Amino acid sequence: MLLFSRNSWVIRSYLFVVVSLFVASLIVDKGVDVLWINGHHNQILDLFFSTITNLGDGLIFIPLLLICLLVQFRYAVATVLIALLNGFLVSIFKRVLFPSLGRPRKFLNDELIHFVSGIDVHSAHSFPSGHTATAFSAALLVTLLTRNKTIGLISLSFAFLVGYSRIYLAQHFLTDVAAGAVVGCFTTYMGWQMLDHNALPEWMNGKLSINRFLNKTNRGTAFKGTS
Repeated sequence: MLLFSRNSWVIRSYLFVVVSLFVASLIVDKGVDVLWINGHHNQILDLFFSTITNLGDGLIFIPLLLICLLVQFRYAVATVLIALLNGFLVSIFKRVLFPSLGRPRKFLNDELIHFVSGIDVHSAHSFPSGHTATAFSAALLVTLLTRNKTIGLISLSFAFLVGYSRIYLAQHFLTDVAAGAVVGCFTTYMGWQMLDHNALPEWMNGKLSINRFLNKTNRGTAFKGTS
């Protein structure tokens, strides 16, 4: 598997975005971030952000897993490991370490918030943003899997937009988004590094073959036809 040391541009680009989000969260007052981003709304942005925020759903790991099974089993194992670690850490932060931290709706008057149709705005378990964590985790995973700068930067851009959408939809504060980005990158880094060595079972170097599956299916069909 590709070492992070061979992809310093990955570290620099993701680190730049994560650090920028963290610094911004320290500079901008909590609540002002939501009022400003959420306040600049229109129907097009409502549709765009209510759609793109779904890229932060944990289900995003399923298509990645299916693709990895066709490439190499070790990548599929890494995807499962990263998804589980990401979900575990987010739950620990939300439910155990910071269960009392509320979302924007708990602190801001509803009259000040623009609610997007079809979006259920929550009030509890704000820190960190789970959608942002998932988006950054999946984006970094795609970046490492493809080893392509263009795809990597596009993936990072989508992850950033997911984080932005969480504030636009009044679901999280900037601090939640910044923390989510950190958690997401950390889980992918750890999951990737755990399998980034040679002491792995030989079967992890294998992959699913569609042609082999189709050939077996055709043989089974031919056999039934002769019976």
